[in-house]
Amino acid sequence: MNSGNTNFGILFIDDEEKSLKYFDAIFSDLAPIYLARSPEEGFELFRRYHDKIAIVVSDKKMPGESGLSLLTRIRELDAKPLRFLITAYADLDLAVDSLNNGLLYTYLTKPWDPTDLEHRLSRALKHFRLEREREILLHEKSLAFQQLLMADKAAGIGILSAGLNHHLRNALTVLRTFHDLLPYQLHEEVQGELKDPDFWEDSYREAGEQIERMTSILGNLSEGTEMSGLNLSDHIDFPALLHEARAIVSNDQRCPRFRMIVSHDVPKISGDRQKLSQMARFLFEEARTNLREENEVEVRVTKSIDEEGIDVAFIDDGPPIPEEELARIFDPFYVRMNQPEELGINLLACYLTVFQHGGMICAKQAPDGRNSILFSLPCIPNRLSETEGLDSAHQTLWRLADFSDRDARSASAALSS
Repeated sequence: MNSGNTNFGILFIDDEEKSLKYFDAIFSDLAPIYLARSPEEGFELFRRYHDKIAIVVSDKKMPGESGLSLLTRIRELDAKPLRFLITAYADLDLAVDSLNNGLLYTYLTKPWDPTDLEHRLSRALKHFRLEREREILLHEKSLAFQQLLMADKAAGIGILSAGLNHHLRNALTVLRTFHDLLPYQLHEEVQGELKDPDFWEDSYREAGEQIERMTSILGNLSEGTEMSGLNLSDHIDFPALLHEARAIVSNDQRCPRFRMIVSHDVPKISGDRQKLSQMARFLFEEARTNLREENEVEVRVTKSIDEEGIDVAFIDDGPPIPEEELARIFDPFYVRMNQPEELGINLLACYLTVFQHGGMICAKQAPDGRNSILFSLPCIPNRLSETEGLDSAHQTLWRLADFSDRDARSASAALSS
C-alpha cells in the first residue's frame, strides 16, 4: 500500500501473488494501492479504509468466495466506491447482468491489458472525485438552505415575541391588579363570614399561580428570543457549562438519569457565556419536563469533523417523537407532553442561541429509535444579527447554486473527454 499519497486509493483483490505485484508496480503512481490476497482480507481492508478507497478491483474466481459475492458485501457496507470485476470469457453473461443491476461499474477479461486498465481506472477515479465534489457541494447547499430557514424563522419569532409581550403583558397587568385588589373588595362587599371560604381561598390561589405562570412564560419568551448582539467571551468550556446545568437540574428528585460522554479533544469556544449557560440549563430542564425517572439522557460532546467547532447531542429514550413532528420541535408552542410546564419556549431559546452563534441545530430519530437533539457551535461565532444572517444565507445559497452549474458543466466535459 502506498501511504504517501493522500488521494483516494484503489483496492485490488486477487489470490495470485504475481497479479498483485504487477498491479502495484504498474498503477502505484496513479493512486494509493491496497492489496489483498483473499476475499476476507479484501473485505477487512475495505471495512477499515472504505472512506479512503475510490475503486475496488476484484478477480471473480478465488478460493472461499467469488468476486461477485465479495463485491456485493462491499456494496452493502459502502456503495460509493466503484466496483470492477476481472473475469474469464466464459462468465461474461454473468458479468453483464451484474453490470446492468448496478453491482459493477465495469468489468474486464483476463488477461487484462495494462494500457486499457490504466485508461479505465483514470476515468473511474475522475468520475469518483467529481461525484464526491458534487456530494460535498450538495451538502454545503443543504447547510446554506438550513441557515436560510433558521434566519427566516428567527426573524418571525422576534416579531411574534414582541407582539405577544406587548399585548399579553398589558392584559396581565390588568388581571394582576384585579387579583391584588380582590381580597379588599370582597371584604367590603360581603358582610359577615363567607359561605365557602375554602372555595375562595383555593380559587384566589389558583388564579395567582396562573398569573405568575403566564408572567414567567412571557419572561422566558422575552429572554430566550432576545436577538441583540452577543456579549462575547473567549475560552468558554462548554462541557463545564453542561456539567453546571446538570447539577442544577438534577436536584429535582423527578429528574431522569443523565450520562455525559465528553471527548478529550473538545476545544474551547468563544461566545456569549450567559446565553450558552442558559441554553445548557434549558436543554436539561426540557429533559426533566418531558421524561420520567426511569428514562436516561445521553449527552455527547465531540470536536466537529472540520475541527472548527464542537458537536453536541442530547439523546433520550423517552416516548418516540413522531417523524412528522420532529421539524416542529423548536416551534414556540410545541409540546411533547399533555401537561407542559414551559410550552416549547426552552427549545425555541436554544434554537435562537445556536443561530446567533452561527451554528446548526436539528431534531432527529437516532438509528436505534431514540430521540435526539443535535447541534453544532463554531469556535468563533459568525452570526451578528438575524438580518445579516438572512442576507449571508441568501448570498451563500446563490453562490453555491452558481458554482453547482459551473461544476456540472465541467464534470460533463471531463467525463466526455
